[in-house]
Parts: sequence; C-alpha cells; structure tokens
Amino acid sequence: MTLPTSSALTDHRTYASLRRAVRAMTALWVKVGRLKRRDRRGATPLRPGEGGYTLTEIMIALAIVSLMLGGAAVAAFGQLEKARKKETINMMRKVKDGVLQWRMDATGEQCPGSLADLVTTKVLTKEPKDGWGRPFVMKCPGEHDTDGIDLYSFGKDGKDGTPDDLKSWEDDK
Repeated sequence: MTLPTSSALTDHRTYASLRRAVRAMTALWVKVGRLKRRDRRGATPLRPGEGGYTLTEIMIALAIVSLMLGGAAVAAFGQLEKARKKETINMMRKVKDGVLQWRMDATGEQCPGSLADLVTTKVLTKEPKDGWGRPFVMKCPGEHDTDGIDLYSFGKDGKDGTPDDLKSWEDDK
C-alpha cells in the first residue's frame, strides 16, 4: 500500500471539497481578525498589545480550575472519612482476635486489665486507637458480646452517644 502524494491529493475529487472548506475557514478567520496574513518568511508579525492572554481570560481559567479542584476535594474528603471508619472497624476486629489469643496464652484469666496489657504481652505491637487517633473504650467481659469484649469508639466528633459512634457488637454496618 502506498500513501498518496501531494499531486495525487490535488487530483482526487473527494479532497477538493475539503480544500474548499479550509480556504473558506481561513478567509473567514482573516476577515474576523483572528488569523493575520503572513509575511514572506511565513512569520506572523505581532504589533504591541497583540498576543498573550487578557486578565479576564486568565481569571476565567483560574475559576474553572478551582471549581474542578474543589469538587475533587469534596469527593476525596468523603472517601477519607469512609477510610477512617473502615480502619476503626478493622482495628476492633484485630483487638477482639488479640483478646482471644491473650486468653489462650494467659494463665486462666478471662480478660486483660486494659488494652495496654495486650501490648505488654506482645499480642499487639502498639496500643490500638481508632481511625481518628483516640483510644477505644473496652469492657471485658462484654455486655453485648458475653464471650468476648465490647469495644467502643466515639467516632469522628469524639462525643459519646452520637450517631457516628462505632461499636464492636454492631460492626456489620
């Protein structure tokens, strides 16, 4: 397969309408003033005050970009809160598993005195905190999970009794 040469393009009828359309658009742009006639060297001469962007064009572009970034930030912060909640639920599961392991390792004791006991016995590597960096509230043996422990996180606002609180016995949310 060979590519058509420029002489083949000028002879072909289907390209004639395309060439006419390009000439018409060029003439229209020159008439409107958007395309300046070129000098002999092919360069477009610029006069003072010609070219570049106006302050209005720059401000409009900045406004559009800031709106797009603002929308992305709102979506990202929503995902951040979901991730913190998921991290808290995963940490609760890890602590419950740690308490079960502690019971198997401990000498007949049912519950650790605090979550720090899980760290000192090397069941956990560090003291567990929720996704917002606050310590859990632990009750062992639990009222809701009588075979294990009840863990409670105060959630995003850090206040007890609000709808964003996370409880280990309701971790199927």
